[in-house]
Amino acid sequence: MTITGLTKRQVFLLDKMWSIKGIEEYEEWKAGLSEQTMNTVDSLEQLVYWAELDEISCVSDAARILKGYRLGGQV
Repeated sequence: MTITGLTKRQVFLLDKMWSIKGIEEYEEWKAGLSEQTMNTVDSLEQLVYWAELDEISCVSDAARILKGYRLGGQV
């Protein structure tokens, strides 16, 4: 997946998002952010979601990707 046009701060936040191992840790991290940073993270989540949708080539790909967005799924 490639997302272009990001700022250094957005890349830093995405790297942090990718490094977190589970949903509980992710939500704890996100809850501790400032409102502005949380809004940025929300936007980045949407960018990742749409970038993944662009890469779907079959139903099994869709199921795998959507599984990660279910409550309790891995981030």
